[in-house]
Amino acid sequence: MSDGGRMERLTDAVSKIRGGRRIDTDRTQLIVGGVLAVLGLVAIVIGWYGTAHTAYGFEQMPYLVSGGLLGLALVFLGGFVYFAYWVTRLVRESRDQAARTADLLEQLVNANGNGTKPSARTNGTLVATRNGNLFHRPDCQVVAGRSGLRRVSASTRGLEPCAICDPLAS
Repeated sequence: MSDGGRMERLTDAVSKIRGGRRIDTDRTQLIVGGVLAVLGLVAIVIGWYGTAHTAYGFEQMPYLVSGGLLGLALVFLGGFVYFAYWVTRLVRESRDQAARTADLLEQLVNANGNGTKPSARTNGTLVATRNGNLFHRPDCQVVAGRSGLRRVSASTRGLEPCAICDPLAS
């Protein structure tokens, strides 16, 4: 049996295992963070209310501990969960942007070079300076924009290929 058939069967089996609904972790983090923060604020208000309506210190302490400290902990926990949501979104957006940038760069390279290799773009045209001993592609950075270039071929005597533009590469 070919490896391709095995991979297809493996992919099908894994997709069946994963079946069911997929949990959206971003949305879950957002909801959990918001709920925890609101519950923390409610606990703080209840603690304040209980403490404010009794004159005895020994009756205020349970409200302070259960309402104030628990509420404060829930608010911080909700904030941390929301922060995790925010950082997750930033990382995902950064990766998406990097992927789009790579795609655009690839499209630019293909558009400028018509998807061909550099030596094929020159159509066999090579150039050299008047007194130089190297031949280059016309778009080589060594000779780009220079005047007084002469057309040569790869078989011209006394000339070697440029190591930068590599005009003999296929």
